[in-house]
Amino acid sequence: MWLRNHLVNPVVRAVGHSPAHRLLGQHLVLLSYTGRRTGLRRELPVMAAATGEDLVVLVAQPEDKTWWQNFGPESTDVTVCRGGRAERRTIRRLVDGDPGRVHAVSAYQRTYPRIRVDAGSPVLVISPTDG
Repeated sequence: MWLRNHLVNPVVRAVGHSPAHRLLGQHLVLLSYTGRRTGLRRELPVMAAATGEDLVVLVAQPEDKTWWQNFGPESTDVTVCRGGRAERRTIRRLVDGDPGRVHAVSAYQRTYPRIRVDAGSPVLVISPTDG
């Protein structure tokens, strides 16, 4: 975990904002948000699956991570950097029973068929802003 957070993620972020962003592939995006408790701006690489204009992110090993807890069922403003370009978007966590959860998980599994999705895995949907 320390290696990923302090060595790998900073390198991925630097590449993601550089002309070499294509090396990261089309599914990796940089998610930038403000921490709900700290108020600090954070940015981390996440793997996303496209479904229409939305992006779906599933949190692997959620018991070892806390970043996803910044998002609830209400939309929160975020920025994503993909393809070297920053986009203002909103993000929300789909709770159990949300009608869009099954569709989002299906879209993710089509993109990443080898990834096992546990029933309680946090599912986040990143959508374009209305304006």
